[in-house]
Amino acid sequence: MEEKDFNTLLQGNDVDSLKGLMTCNSKRIKDALTFYNAKEHKISKQPKTKMVGEDEIPNWPMALPIQKKIVESTVAFLVGKPVRLIQESENTDYAYETLLNVWKEMRMNSKLLDLLTKYYSETESVIFFRPYRDENADVNDLSIKNTIRCRVISKSEGESIYYRFDEFGTLIAWAREYKVKTGNGKDVQHFDVETKDKLYKFFKNDGGWESVVDVNVAGKISMVLFTQDKWDSYDVDQLIERREVLTSGKAKNNDAMGNPILKLTGEVQNLPEVSKAVKVVQMSPGGDAEYLYPQMSVDLIKEEREDLKELINYFTDTPDFSMDSMKAIGTTSGKAIELMFFPAILKSIRNRITIEELFDRMISVIKNMLIKINPSDGKLKSEMDKLRIKFEFTSPLPENEADLIDMLSTATGGKATLSQEEAASLNPLTKDGKDNWERLKGENITEEIL
Repeated sequence: MEEKDFNTLLQGNDVDSLKGLMTCNSKRIKDALTFYNAKEHKISKQPKTKMVGEDEIPNWPMALPIQKKIVESTVAFLVGKPVRLIQESENTDYAYETLLNVWKEMRMNSKLLDLLTKYYSETESVIFFRPYRDENADVNDLSIKNTIRCRVISKSEGESIYYRFDEFGTLIAWAREYKVKTGNGKDVQHFDVETKDKLYKFFKNDGGWESVVDVNVAGKISMVLFTQDKWDSYDVDQLIERREVLTSGKAKNNDAMGNPILKLTGEVQNLPEVSKAVKVVQMSPGGDAEYLYPQMSVDLIKEEREDLKELINYFTDTPDFSMDSMKAIGTTSGKAIELMFFPAILKSIRNRITIEELFDRMISVIKNMLIKINPSDGKLKSEMDKLRIKFEFTSPLPENEADLIDMLSTATGGKATLSQEEAASLNPLTKDGKDNWERLKGENITEEIL
């Protein structure tokens, strides 16, 4: 049987055949999530108690959310501080301000944190954009959509992502599969497909698949796909499993042997009461009492646990955020702190190569949609076509202004490098820098008169 044309399947509501012609990485994503979610680790599947003879004792299967910490560190060093949009083109201020306002309205800083967290933990996430009507739209024309909104979706949110590329690697369609609970508590399966021309909304009922079709106002696919073959902790998941085994084993050993055991030799005449503060054992002449302490290779276990911790952090370029490590930073210079976190900074720089390209596509989608929902604004279209945006990533590490100021002072031979007006404006103790400077000028004039 010949493979039907993709568009024919869309028009014929043949959703099951459509899925067969699209890529879906649900299995890979599920595998990634079994490592990211601590409750799905292998050790979590062990029973919490087990029988030893006639006794039931705690088993302590302790899953450690180390994969989550790895992803949090990766995302924090990449977009923990909001990404800045820098205008590189000239005579495009109007388009730039319009873009910035929409960026803020969509709360893109938090959206990017969510998007990249899902990307590095699940290997795949999508952000898609749609025209939106807010309270500022024309009240006389309800069909007008005057702004843009976006959503982040992923497998962990209960949605499956599908997409199809042509032979040249151009995205020709993508889809999201999800369920919606109706008023009577029934789950209805949905399958939404976007092409450059149409938006298809399929839903399944007792009679099969039905659809609602709308025109794609944007005239192009308005989504950005973040996808990669491996999740962030892929190379160290086995090391983490071993560390969980050691930690759980230590807990079980502490239960079994952590407290000393009283060894009695000879005839016991009297054992002390538990409630008494001072406890004495009375024995017949020749008897003996002593405590037994476990003779275990505690140091070897501790060394292995520490070694695993270092290897996990090293291979994932994850900084050590332990209390002891943070205490040492207190007396360290700014440059030394930066060197301590240098592996994480290098990892962030490597990640930017891919992320900047995807962010560029996001800007392209937003610019196109702003033009489409404002067809009568010729100035906006003209400037949007010329607008060029650069992304500025900032390290989450605290900036050491003291080192920079000392360097500038040395370079200028001790001369002032900051005006009084600028210093007054930057003072963090004032709410309004300009007002603070005007008041200072007034106070100086008064002092001179006196």
